[in-house]
Amino acid sequence: MQQVASGVQLIQGLHGANVYVLDGSDGPTLVDAGLAGDVDHVLAQLRQAGCEPSQVRTIVLTHAHGDHVGGAAALARRANAQVVAHRDDVPYIEQTRPLPATSLLRRLINWLTHRLLFRVSPCRVDRPVEEGDVIEPLGGLKVIHTPGHTPGSMALYQPERQILFCGDALFNANPMTGEGELQLPVRLFTLDNAQARQSVAKLADLSLKVLCCGHGEPILEGAQDRISAVLR
Repeated sequence: MQQVASGVQLIQGLHGANVYVLDGSDGPTLVDAGLAGDVDHVLAQLRQAGCEPSQVRTIVLTHAHGDHVGGAAALARRANAQVVAHRDDVPYIEQTRPLPATSLLRRLINWLTHRLLFRVSPCRVDRPVEEGDVIEPLGGLKVIHTPGHTPGSMALYQPERQILFCGDALFNANPMTGEGELQLPVRLFTLDNAQARQSVAKLADLSLKVLCCGHGEPILEGAQDRISAVLR
């Protein structure tokens, strides 16, 4: 695993979204779960770091897309961990409703990625959260609702240490090529692009040093200026 900051590590070599491992008083917390096919790889890296799956207490899902939640059901079952997500994305993670779409093309893309490409299984959410709630690791992570990419997209903010886990509110690489600069989420996979931009503007007002995106390398300095540059 790659050390990002004190108490924050990044699982390496995944095929889907980033999975971060956070230290907690009662055991590690995972931020996102990657693809279903990455579960064994995630567990292997945890064991290499001296952490058994049973020590993982919580899996926080930043939003309902399959490259972030595909491994959630299996990881939660094998670790007996609690799953946390924003309440507005709970129906899509539990698959009681399909992901919303504003056009036939997006509806088709949702079906192809969720059912065929990512093969996402339903995952029960044990703790729905909303704006202002606090999740325990790293001395307390504040939930920030960042809708747009999905209705219940959320970020996690540690104000004292100025660390932000933003899911797909921002990408630090093109998810297809793995290259590029910090950017807004891919328009084709974003439900409401204007709302997504407004969510990034809200994040730009935070005092930040470290930015941990769902795709691409973490930004370890100057994160606040980088976000402001994206909006310009």
